[in-house]
Amino acid sequence: MNQSPFEAIVVGSGATGGVAAMTLAEAGVRVLVLEAGPDLTPRKAMGGEPGNSIRRLEGLIGGTHRRQAQHPGYWKQNPLLYIDEQKHPYSHPHQRPFLWTRGHQVGGRSLTWGGITLRLSNREFKAAAEDGHGSEWPIDYDDLAPHYTALEQLLAVHGRRDGLEQLPDGWATTALPSTKEEEAFASKVQRELGFPWIASRGFEQPYKNQKAAWPRSSSTGSTLKRALATGLVEVCSNQMVEKLVIAPGQDRATGVIAVNLSDGSRCRLEAPLIVLCASTIQSLRILLNSEEQHCSEGFRDPSGRLGQYLMDHVSSCRFFAIPAQSDVINPAPLSGAGSFFIPFGPCLEGTRSVNFLRGYGLWGGINRFDPPEALKRQSHSRLGFLIGHGEVLAQAHNHVSLSTQTDRWDVPIVHIDCRWGLNEEAMVEHMQSTMKQAIEAAGGEMRPLQDLVHMPLIEPLVAGSAALASGAPPPGYYIHEVGGAAMGSDECTSVVDRWNRLWRCPNVLVVDGACWPTSAWQSPTLTMMAVTRRACQQAIKGGND
Repeated sequence: MNQSPFEAIVVGSGATGGVAAMTLAEAGVRVLVLEAGPDLTPRKAMGGEPGNSIRRLEGLIGGTHRRQAQHPGYWKQNPLLYIDEQKHPYSHPHQRPFLWTRGHQVGGRSLTWGGITLRLSNREFKAAAEDGHGSEWPIDYDDLAPHYTALEQLLAVHGRRDGLEQLPDGWATTALPSTKEEEAFASKVQRELGFPWIASRGFEQPYKNQKAAWPRSSSTGSTLKRALATGLVEVCSNQMVEKLVIAPGQDRATGVIAVNLSDGSRCRLEAPLIVLCASTIQSLRILLNSEEQHCSEGFRDPSGRLGQYLMDHVSSCRFFAIPAQSDVINPAPLSGAGSFFIPFGPCLEGTRSVNFLRGYGLWGGINRFDPPEALKRQSHSRLGFLIGHGEVLAQAHNHVSLSTQTDRWDVPIVHIDCRWGLNEEAMVEHMQSTMKQAIEAAGGEMRPLQDLVHMPLIEPLVAGSAALASGAPPPGYYIHEVGGAAMGSDECTSVVDRWNRLWRCPNVLVVDGACWPTSAWQSPTLTMMAVTRRACQQAIKGGND
């Protein structure tokens, strides 16, 4: 690989894009990173008050963030980090909504990542062998274990060793302390119900006085930063990749066509290796626009499955009040590591009868987001929440396709058709019952958030939000979408091979969530990063083994 000026093009600069650029550059490869959004300073990206609140109102009233505002994360972040939905439209069937959250800026959605780092186990990688549904991953836990460890060490995540089969232990610094209310909750659900409980694993919340620095959980503060330090990486912002350029023999890509979002001009950029890290649905958009069915000179997908088997975590949320265990309110903010899990996964035998496949976990926090006492409807209590993360089965009818409609740059938009099935509906019913059981065992009172807190200014804005709904929010809500270009062991049943290479165009790697054959139940970002590191190391080494 001696082509000048670039030997690899990485599409996207978020969690996986940063890992791809770092892995390649630290091996001596010259890398061009293409990012559809602008290159922001840390201060502009993080923003501050009252500016962020004003921008939220503008986004809601003007319609630029109406779908993305459904997610609670929108209300914690600078709205500048969420895409303008009017400039970047997509479609879905009217009766089957999909909430697609995007971040077009250098660093991508890693700038708004919640920061939970959970490993997958072989119960997820090989689930199909146990229950007969769908496909297995063509890799197993041992294939990713060294990459998990390398990334955890690099990122210095917090956690502890819990010894659970369904959630492999990783490398971690000391776990962040739990609140007194979380400790009481854990004691009761473990003793009275026999439920597993762990302090969450991941990142602490960045200090508010560090506005001039990128958070370590972002690619700009970790992996992309290291990649740039090699001197072998160039980041080109405001460049949205439209499609791959495929050689006449249709067996390799020679480069990409990128659209300058500032002026609409197009350019052709070439390199012998292309790594797609644009995020699940955006990578599918690029692939679909580059495939033979939509482009006569495009690559071939022998499986016919490109765009199919889209998944997201099915979720449900419950708020509750619990007796205060101390006079300290909000001793530590909610974060990826400053929270807890009841990590059932597929090990649900000790709960109630299970009438669905796969499993789920419950993420929670208590006394980490309490308002002043004057705004509480129940004094001397602390607020808590539980949110279920449920694995969604891969189904062919859940898919992404290209619409006949184009955006303002004349690029086809995506049409997303995804819905929950009977398995997900049964899982949500089970997780809601389990949440109720845990809250009651801990002496809490489960109530809608608006019955626990006075919200005089924002209640009209959040009253119809998906987070406060009694049932499961629609697909896309949890921002954990995966699938559509599944990896596998046979080109007739998968889009990429076990090294994340397109079967008929092997110098194109698909390493973000698009390559997932199943959704698992754990937060996916760390696994996406591990998959990326493994695939890029193999691309450097070459060969098929």
